Amino acid sequence: MNKLIAAGVLVVGLASIVGLKFYFTEQSNDLTALTSDAGNFDHSIRVGVDSWAGYYPLCSKYIRSDLRNQGILLQCINDSANLDERFENLRRGELDLAVSTVDAYLTVGEQHRYPGTIVSVIDESKGGDAMVCYQDMVDSIDDLKTNPNLRVALTPDSPSEHLLRSLAVHFDVETFQSSGSWRVDANGSEDALNKLQSRSVDCAVVWEPDVTKARQLSGTKKVIGSEDTERLIVDVLLSNREFIQKKPDVLKHVLSAYFDALVYFKNNPNALVVEMSKEAGLNKGAARQMLEGVKWASLSENVFSWYSSVGHERSEYLVESITSTLNILKSAGVLDSNPLPNQDVYAIINSTFVTELFDGNVTTTDSTQEARAATYRNLSVEEWLALPNVGTLKVRKVQFARSNGELSMNAKRMLDEASADLSHYPNFRIMVKGHTGTYGDMDANRRLSETRAKAVVRYLNIVHGIDESRMLAIGAGSDEPLAQMPNEGLRAYEARLPRVELILKVGDR
Repeated sequence: MNKLIAAGVLVVGLASIVGLKFYFTEQSNDLTALTSDAGNFDHSIRVGVDSWAGYYPLCSKYIRSDLRNQGILLQCINDSANLDERFENLRRGELDLAVSTVDAYLTVGEQHRYPGTIVSVIDESKGGDAMVCYQDMVDSIDDLKTNPNLRVALTPDSPSEHLLRSLAVHFDVETFQSSGSWRVDANGSEDALNKLQSRSVDCAVVWEPDVTKARQLSGTKKVIGSEDTERLIVDVLLSNREFIQKKPDVLKHVLSAYFDALVYFKNNPNALVVEMSKEAGLNKGAARQMLEGVKWASLSENVFSWYSSVGHERSEYLVESITSTLNILKSAGVLDSNPLPNQDVYAIINSTFVTELFDGNVTTTDSTQEARAATYRNLSVEEWLALPNVGTLKVRKVQFARSNGELSMNAKRMLDEASADLSHYPNFRIMVKGHTGTYGDMDANRRLSETRAKAVVRYLNIVHGIDESRMLAIGAGSDEPLAQMPNEGLRAYEARLPRVELILKVGDR
């Protein structure tokens, strides 16, 4: 009995100590708040970020000062791109907001049950990421398909890897569709650059400022950069689902301050360079290079184009980007199927806040969606042929009725798929080259292949709105047969020869 009483006294004593410690801690916290500016904050918002230049306005002094005046403390927590940690903290509510690329959220977010919804598109990479190769090894994307000894440095689970996956799928680079000796994992962009500099690899996929440094190496060439892509590497802002329910007004204030900051930095671009160079310890030139690789999405671009929640034209670029990314990840073998809740893209999207901000004029009015459609001057055939090749898009079986140029229904479906791929590369011209089998009259074959190429151009123009001046139809007839594969029967070989190739060219305008 005495032992039980003693144990009870001990428990009560420990509880008292803990209680006193808690009391004095709370009293100390209250005193700190009462005697400092900490008492002026009604809300503390935690945002998971990393050092990508596009995220900087979200954590800038401008937005923090704006929110501070509204009683909101904004805390940006840099997790060095540890996405598992970021999404898990978002799920637990230890983060209220988090940034991510679309592809990263689709893959890594699945393991954490997609803890947030996309409340805003932040930016696109526009030159911030690129593949740089030694030109004696790789001069175009097509060269990536034919060199079994090629070695490429890249950072796993990064926009660099997504850029490479996109090339693998859109241009049918089989080498990149499986792991192998070609792949050399790097610990970040700088490490990939070092591997390229030492020539231990032939190519490196890097981001700024390493893109610029890689291009300065003797004998290198930028094979493709994100400035030539559209809706491919997209950054978004995620909100914890409970935070949306419990504090919708606070989230609206944060977004309002963020879009105000974008307007301010658009009108005062040097202010962002100066602030970023000081905070990140960069010289102004390096800071400017990194910022030039980013295309921020304004409030009006969010509502008119990305969400298309305002206006009559339903572009829904965000839905298109997510759907396209899912297709890339499935084709690349990263995903087996659509992992989203109920396989519904809209389950991770929330357009409410940007729409209400726009409708209510809560933020400073920004510019409307900038026209991005490229205009191309007409070129002669000779000028077309002189343009450097970027690469041949994935060859699909575009079928025609026998001995004529009429597109079959299956051919139209194939061209619809090709158009979806082309939408990611708006800066390149398109040479549509028709081919036939080796039998028959050569002149007749050439005419037939040109007729078929023109039918493809016409379909892409009328149905998908691709500018005719951006395309050229030519017929190669039977002059450029494919190489016969080992152990390939003659019948199977002949069946592969009639085809239409979409060859992307550097877009001289």
